[in-house]
Formats: sequence, structure tokens, C-alpha cells
Amino acid sequence: MNKSELNEEEMKLWYMWKGSFQRIFGRVIKEMSEQTGLSEGDYGVLDRLDLLGDGSLRQQELAESMDWDKSRLSHHLTRMEKRGLVLRKTLVTDRGVQVTITSVGKSALDEARPIVAKAIRKHFLDQLTDQDIESIIRLAERTKKGTTASL
Repeated sequence: MNKSELNEEEMKLWYMWKGSFQRIFGRVIKEMSEQTGLSEGDYGVLDRLDLLGDGSLRQQELAESMDWDKSRLSHHLTRMEKRGLVLRKTLVTDRGVQVTITSVGKSALDEARPIVAKAIRKHFLDQLTDQDIESIIRLAERTKKGTTASL
């Protein structure tokens, strides 16, 4: 068989894998959003600011950590600033921008984290056996090498 083509069984496996992830992820995001008003992007920004930057990151570092382009992040941060979740400050020394979580943003993140954890447990972790977990870990470790594109 030509390696540049997928047979019917391979395509079915791909769509099953992708669909399963999308359903689980969608359920987690839906529960979080309904209960907190945060979007997936809001949570991603706030979480990274807190975990990676102890509350503050350069905008470029934040964009890279989220795998977002500068424009997308800038527009999203503008909306988050209007809601009081983050602040941006232009850095005079090197023309960068520092993004900082506000107390409102930190409170929203603190409220969302247990909701997200509960949803991940309900829709994903509780469905797995110990053997499933071991297999997922092995697969994730094997596939993270050399893959950067997402479909």
C-alpha cells in the first residue's frame, strides 16, 4: 500500500481518535464556560500566566506557549482586558509587552480550576482503566517527538 494514502480502516481509526478527543474536550470546555463564563482561550491565557509566569508573562512568550499567532492573542487579550481579567503594559526597554493577570482574572481562574478538574475526571479519567492510562502515556511520549502540526 502507498504510504501517502490511508485505507478505510486507518481513516476510521483516525476519525474515532479525533472525534473522541473533540467530544471529551468539548464537554470539559462547555461545563467550564457555562459555570464560569470563561472561554477556552480565556482559561488558557489565565492558566499560563499563573503557572508559567507566576502571574505575568511577555506577550510573545504567552503566544508561543499557546501556539497562537501574535494577532490572535492580541485580539483576545483586548477582549480580556475589557472584562478586567488581564492588564498589558508596554515595556520601554525592549519594546515588548508584559501581560499580567488581575485579581479579577485570578479569582476567575481559581473558580474555574476545580470545575475543569471535575469535568476532566468525569468525562475522561473515570472512563479509563490503569492499562488505558499506561497505553495513553506510552502513545503520548512516542508521538510527541517530531510532531508539531495539528489537524
